[in-house]
Formats: sequence, C-alpha cells, structure tokens
Amino acid sequence: MHLAALTQVCAEITGRPLPEEDFADGTVDAYRTVVEMVTIQGADRLDPQEEVLSETFARCFDVLTDVSLMTRLVLPHSNPAAAPEQIAVALWLARTMTGSYAEGAMGVMPLTPPSSPLDAVLDGDQMTRLDAHLQRLWDGSPLELAMERATEARRAFRRDGDYRHAVVQAAMFAEIVLTSTLSLMLWEEQLGAPSVDQAVAVFDFSRGGGLATRVKTEYASRLGGCWDYTVPGPIHDWTHAVAALRNRVVHRGYRPTYQETEAALTAADALLDFIKNRLAQRVARFPRTALLTLGEPGLRRLGGWPRASAYLENPHQVPDLWFAESAAWREAVDARLS
Repeated sequence: MHLAALTQVCAEITGRPLPEEDFADGTVDAYRTVVEMVTIQGADRLDPQEEVLSETFARCFDVLTDVSLMTRLVLPHSNPAAAPEQIAVALWLARTMTGSYAEGAMGVMPLTPPSSPLDAVLDGDQMTRLDAHLQRLWDGSPLELAMERATEARRAFRRDGDYRHAVVQAAMFAEIVLTSTLSLMLWEEQLGAPSVDQAVAVFDFSRGGGLATRVKTEYASRLGGCWDYTVPGPIHDWTHAVAALRNRVVHRGYRPTYQETEAALTAADALLDFIKNRLAQRVARFPRTALLTLGEPGLRRLGGWPRASAYLENPHQVPDLWFAESAAWREAVDARLS
C-alpha cells in the first residue's frame, strides 16, 4: 500500500487538499497505474446501489484484465494478470452533477503488487504493440488468446518451474491455434452462401469426433502439407509431445520432466509455424484467413503478399470488420452446438 500515492490520487480526483501528515517515510518508489471506474445512478440517492456498482465493476475490470493480459505479450518479463480476486479493499465515492463530492468515505481501489514490480514504463514501441493486441482482441481475434496461453506456458516453465501447468498451457495454445484456424477457413468458405451448417457438422463432437479426428480429416484438403501424425514432422510432434503428454498430466496426474516440458513448448511453437507456412501457400484460397493470421509482415516474410495485396485492392473488402464478422458467425455456430 503506497499510502502517499493513494492519498494524492484521492485528492486529485476530489479536489480536496492533501492531509498535513507526512507519509514520506512509508513510501516506496514504483510505477503504479490507477484505474477509475465510473457509472451514473439516479439523483434521488447518493449511497451506492449494489447492483449498479457490481455491474460496473465487472464490466470495467474485464477491460483492465484484457489490458493486463495483453501487456504480458509485449513486456520482456511476465507478471500475474490483474484479477478481481487480488483486490484488498474497494472504496466508493459519489459526485453530484454540480461537481461536488458527497461527504463520507472516499478512496481508490489498490491491487496486490505483482511479484515482479515494473522497473520502467512501457516505451513507445511497446505501447504501439499493446494497442494493436488490444484492438485485435476486442475485434474478436482468437490469436491473441492463443499467444496469451503460450506466454503463460513459458512463464510456468521458465519462471515458476511448474511443468504440469506449462504442458497444459502449451496444449491449450496449440488447440486454440488449430481450432481458430479451421474456424476462420470455414467462415471464409461460406461467405458466398452464408450458413453455419457445415461448421456445425465439423465441430459437433457427437457426430464428427474431437480435435484429433478433425486434424485427420479437415486440414490437409484445405492447407496441404503433411497432417499424418505417424510421419515425422510438426503434426507428429504435436500429437506425441503435446497432446499425448497433456492427457497423461490431466488424466493421470503425471509430472513431466524438464526435457518433456521443453519439448512440448517447442512442438507447440513448431505447429504454429507450420500452420503459418501453409496459410502463406494458400492465400489464393483463404486470403482473409491468411491476412488475419499473418498480416502483411508475415505474408511478406513467408510469401503470398502479392496475392493478398491484390485481394485487398477490391474496394468491397473491409479488413477491419473481418474479425468481428467471423466472431459473430462463430457465436452462431456455438449457439447451434449448445
């Protein structure tokens, strides 16, 4: 609790003078982010309405959690994500439309300090990357969720030494990549005749089987390349080093070794690289999926940018809407499956 900093924030928000007490001896130099959550309620009462505050708190904290998680993708180190469970105390203040504050308790809401406090603020490049990640996440990108799991896997492995957690997170990363790629391709295939029927049939576990079945049946015809798990390569390594190991951890409580965990993370990364390379070779068939997954930098690096660029010259194409459109379509698919 950095009392001087919190007291100063309260004074700045309310316009009240700082107390005369000297808190200098109890302070610690550190960067701290203060988040103000605001809502409006009826003028007939100034005491907080629990249901309004609860809804506002949940909505605002969702954004705070997103920012915290996406920051972990751009920082050279990794801290626990901000979560409501970290809160030590929440204090509320009320203000009338005239601008004056009601008498009574007032304050801010401190979060438990992270285990590795920041020694510097984000620089310009990091802020740009953070903004890009947040925009993609809020537009409906599943890839930020995948990268979040990859970051958590590395954190569990390298910093915490929690090999079980690292393997489970690596498996989640790989499964999100596989599922989101297939989902984007199915969405793109139905653009000419909008429908969720094919996707429902593909993702219906009772009819089509699970992820392992989809890997055998749905990807090779669309992306090309070797998707045979018996042949050495990215799919073979994912099957044995990630998926099978994850099952041993989850269903048998197995604690993987350092070498097994390292191999799992390496195989998961290799799977993503394999899919990116295949998408770069299939830009003509899946231009939207390739652009959403790789972007211009990735397509320039892996090939395929000339075709993608030509596709974007069509004035009817609005890339900024693609994630939102695909996310809405996938929600319709999930609604049919539920």
